[in-house]
Amino acid sequence: MTIFDDDDDAEPQLKVVDNYYFVKAKNEFVCFSTLPLKFDENDKVSGKGIYLRRYSTDGAPAVYKQVVAWTVALNREQPKISVLSSEGYWIELDLLKPRKIYWKFARSALTTVQMLHFVKRQPRKPMISLSVHLREVFSKFETEEMENALGKHHHIIKRCAERDPALMRSKVLQSFINDTSGKYFECILRSLSTKESFIVVAEPLASGGKGNCDTDSDGNIIGDDGDGTEPICAICDEGGELLSCKGRCKRAFHPTIEAGRKSKCVTLGYTAVQVKEMNKFICENCRYEQHQCFKCGELDSSHEPNAKVFQCCKLFCGHFYHPKCAAELLQSDSNGACELENKIAAGMPFPCPVHWCSRPDCKKMEEGTERAMWLAGCRRCPKSYHLDCLPREICFKYGNRGIRAWFLSERNLSKRLIIYCTDHEIDPAMGTPCRDHIKFPALVENKGHGSTESTKFQHSERKPLCRILMMVLRTLKILPNQT
Repeated sequence: MTIFDDDDDAEPQLKVVDNYYFVKAKNEFVCFSTLPLKFDENDKVSGKGIYLRRYSTDGAPAVYKQVVAWTVALNREQPKISVLSSEGYWIELDLLKPRKIYWKFARSALTTVQMLHFVKRQPRKPMISLSVHLREVFSKFETEEMENALGKHHHIIKRCAERDPALMRSKVLQSFINDTSGKYFECILRSLSTKESFIVVAEPLASGGKGNCDTDSDGNIIGDDGDGTEPICAICDEGGELLSCKGRCKRAFHPTIEAGRKSKCVTLGYTAVQVKEMNKFICENCRYEQHQCFKCGELDSSHEPNAKVFQCCKLFCGHFYHPKCAAELLQSDSNGACELENKIAAGMPFPCPVHWCSRPDCKKMEEGTERAMWLAGCRRCPKSYHLDCLPREICFKYGNRGIRAWFLSERNLSKRLIIYCTDHEIDPAMGTPCRDHIKFPALVENKGHGSTESTKFQHSERKPLCRILMMVLRTLKILPNQT
């Protein structure tokens, strides 16, 4: 849509232009931010041979105008970018409707404007909230990695902050100003990409395992088949070809060596033929009703009526806890914790600590109807945080410290964030904390619920493969050595 000023006595003047792009004199694409940034009439401008263009499509006339400056307005519901024509009048750009091929040239500048607008209106929001906002704004664009350094817009951010002191109330913007290298800014822009390693895009498995996810009305993660199965591997925390357990644990695993090759996952060690012939997969923890406490990590019986670990009552939560471990996390005073421990041991349903914010001055429960109340849960322990409560150390980090936060799936980029809290050191070789957190019971025939006695394994055709898998797991200290 192109809007003109209705004035019969003068040449029509452009007011708003969509499907726009900018070129140099030789029709080479160029970002509009190469023009001088004009804040008021005192700022000098000089023509650089840059032209605003739009093809004639959908009945709208073509546009070819020389422009000499640009400006941005942040005191609006949405940011406004305008360019100054060589004739002396301003032309507003339909911000989110550039020509598709032009997006990669304007991406950095458009994101800078959206960032400035966000921090001006919500200066107390942390970096992760800004990242979520940018994802939503630019969700319809393909976001390839920028080849050029992103620090070239550092001067624009600094100049806007000098002109508008209200911007400097934002700690995020202060970090940008102090980071002359532009690396901090680069983290924000890279977080837009759906092809970076920290964006887990889980693919569906032909045998019935589900990769992608949705959320229900309460914000709970549910699988494509509606059973709440996790869409990332329980061992390596990556997506891809997954085999979902149909038991109580709600976990999924890379089933074959090939499926886990990219993420260096130990995998379950099945062959592709075995996976294809499998009607329903039940992991060994659920088969023998031996589950780990999500707090202490110890493996114990979940079989009633003599259970030692109890499952969270939330519909799509697969975490188990010892009554004492859960009570200590849910109740701060010793008397209340002791009472709660007894009630849980007696069979009282309980929502586990994962569903409460771990920030000491918050401690509010997750609420699925408001995005601000969704929780980012740690993959290794019961710590969870609202987006606005995340510690600054937990963010889209790059470099030697590894990545501590990523979005769960491509379809729901703004809905569910997964983290590694700072209690867990990142292994640089793996990009995750140490992968010794999963404990399977001995792969044996069940002689009674929870039994781990060494007897013949039920599926003889898998016996050699499982023995090899057990040796690998014991070498990695995932399984205890047998005596």
